[in-house]
This record gives sequence, C-alpha cells and structure tokens, in this order.
Amino acid sequence: MWDQLISTYNLHENVWLQSLYIEREHWVSTFLKNVFWTGMSTTHQSKSMNAFFYGYAHAKTNLKEFVDRYDNALKKKIENENCADFQSFNVTIPCISKSPIKKRYQDLYTNAKFREVQHQLFGIIDLDPVLHKVDASVKTYLVEDEVRVEYFTKLVTHSVDFSEEDAVAKYSCGLFEMRGIVCQHIFAVLKCNGIKTIPNRNILDRCRKDIKRRYTLILSTYDAGGSTGKC
Repeated sequence: MWDQLISTYNLHENVWLQSLYIEREHWVSTFLKNVFWTGMSTTHQSKSMNAFFYGYAHAKTNLKEFVDRYDNALKKKIENENCADFQSFNVTIPCISKSPIKKRYQDLYTNAKFREVQHQLFGIIDLDPVLHKVDASVKTYLVEDEVRVEYFTKLVTHSVDFSEEDAVAKYSCGLFEMRGIVCQHIFAVLKCNGIKTIPNRNILDRCRKDIKRRYTLILSTYDAGGSTGKC
C-alpha cells in the first residue's frame, strides 16, 4: 500500500515521507493498537518468521526439504515451550513488592510473561495520577510520564478512564489490547482507587502456565519416533 501511494502521487522525492517511512516502527503501532498481536507488529513480522526458520530453511530450500525442516523447526519450538513451562512451574521469580496484584500474576503467569508484567508494575513508582473529572461512575485521570524518544526524553500526559462499577480501567495506549499486558498507567490508577485484585478480564489464558498451548499438541513425524526433548 505504501509503494502504491508513493507511485500514484509521484512522491519518490518527498523527503518528509522518506523520513516518515524510515521511522515507521515508531508510529505504525498507533493504527494497530486495538488489535491483539501478542506483541508482534507489521514492522517485524517477517523477522519473527525468519527467526522461526533460522537454521532449518533458506531461500534455496525446495518444497520437499521445507516440509521436513518445518517439522524439525516445530519440534524445537515445542521443546523450548515445554522447557519454559517446566521452568515456570519449578522456578519462582520474586515479586518486587507484597502487592496482591503482583502475587496473582506471579501465581498464574509463565515466568517470561510475569517479567513483562512486573516491568510495568515497577514503572508505577514514578507515576502520580491526578483526578481530572468524574462522569457518573467513570473517573478520568491524567498521568504524566517521561517517554524516551531516540536521544532525548519528553514529558507526556496520558488519560486513563476508570469505572468504579466493575473496577475496569482503560488507557488509549492499547498495550493490553495489542500485547495482552496491562500498562503501568492503568496499574497506577488501580492503586489510587485501592484495588487489591486484578479483574479477570486482564488475565489472559494464553499467558498462564497451567494452560497447555494447543500447538504443542500438534502431531508431527517426530512423535512417531519417540523423541523426547530435554531441558
């Protein structure tokens, strides 16, 4: 679509559009923040796929070889997931505080996902939400935060809506909708309102360590050989 736009309007020499395209990773997510991508954006989907097949397939791999090598890549992926699940059940990452919300995420989430959540929880230390307005049961808070952009830091004011009826907070960044992680701004507002437990809607089954991911149950040729991966 971008190439079509540039060609249609003959914008190949437009310096501003060229710079905009180069920095696309900084703005494209704005248009995708309401779509659940598990953290993967269109700017690096191909890189993720290349990483999956790295060491198993390349540009000159024929179709027959690709089928066999895909099977091996899937096998390795499943072994890695099983090892990660084993670690999540047997190794506990310490909480940075005694917050019940942190404890629940620690109990339910895999270690990798809990690290992401705890990173956001750690960020609320520097946040001080200010009540901006109240509309019926919905409170709107303004949250100032320092954002690092390239080589400088700027102060940005965010808006968070909190519903007292169901203890649900919504923030325009779309981090939860896109990556499944509650952002630090929402955590800060929940803390301001004395919320001690995270709503069930903010707990994703795909991130839980007690949920078996379906693709790890896919039968492939290595299953027949009785191969067992070791962590």
